[in-house]
Amino acid sequence: MSSVRKDSIISNIFPADRLDERDRARSVCANNNATLSLPENQKESDFIAAFSTKHNISETHAADGQTSPRCAARVYKAMKENRDFNSSAVKGECNLNNRYFLFDNANTDPAFVFAKFSYPPPNQFGSFWSANEPKVYHFAACLAYSPQFNPTNATNPGYANTSYCVGRPIGKVDSEHDFASGQQEIKSVICGRHPL
Repeated sequence: MSSVRKDSIISNIFPADRLDERDRARSVCANNNATLSLPENQKESDFIAAFSTKHNISETHAADGQTSPRCAARVYKAMKENRDFNSSAVKGECNLNNRYFLFDNANTDPAFVFAKFSYPPPNQFGSFWSANEPKVYHFAACLAYSPQFNPTNATNPGYANTSYCVGRPIGKVDSEHDFASGQQEIKSVICGRHPL
């Protein structure tokens, strides 16, 4: 893939299983001398869509961006207090356009993808509790991107979403892991690297 931008390029979309697990997605990129990336403009999104269509990839792609630990703590507090947390409405560092997400690549410009959210993050939640155990909260904290299938010579807007960074429960049937059971599989990752 050769969609050039100022500081880095989207080098490829790499397929693998269980890429909703963030460490697996990072590892796939690292094994290809790259880091997690995301499209920074419509041209790059269209390129990813065309690549996805050509290689029959219909699932959402793992992309660069994970909720910062400080903002995750604020989300957990809101969940505990049964309050909404809207990253596009809160003030301060946990506003979506400030530092809600941390990026593996310091040169990532997320503005294009941030405009593609139907619902601002966090937008998927879960919790689990049982007798004599603390309540455990989960929310989808990792960024994902779907350029959608791209009809020939047509621009498709695509959309951003979030996924549970721990992935879908594979082979686990206990109630604690049900929170991510309905999450769409992520079987490809957007990776980028600096020009050589």
